[in-house]
Amino acid sequence: MRSLAGQLPVHAPKYRAADYNCLNVKLKTYYARKRKLYEETYPSFYDADLRQLFAAPAGIKASSYLRQRRRRLMNSICQWTNEKKFRVNKLLARLIDRCDQLGLHAYNDDPQQDFRVSAFITTLVMNYLFTGKFKRTK
Repeated sequence: MRSLAGQLPVHAPKYRAADYNCLNVKLKTYYARKRKLYEETYPSFYDADLRQLFAAPAGIKASSYLRQRRRRLMNSICQWTNEKKFRVNKLLARLIDRCDQLGLHAYNDDPQQDFRVSAFITTLVMNYLFTGKFKRTK
């Protein structure tokens, strides 16, 4: 290394602006376009399924129900689907917001409700894994 001290580099490539002219999109714009492309933005996308899942006329609010069980649902779904927590958390947040908008309620004493909710969200996540979009179940 001492033999190289004080010598100029053997090869110094020149900067060519033409190589970088195609990079005219800001990262913020790029990711906003990607988010819009890959995210389902229709507000009524899950309405039929959510109304069927939370069909109680009165009781605990469905959004409160999901918030109380959020961590447990997320851990279980991520464990069995091998999906990232970030994506499942975003899906849960969208479902909670939509339940608030629709004013849905869950039964207080239904022992099968946790099972139904986790099955529904797991189905959405698996559809996403296989198709690339969160699709509504039929």
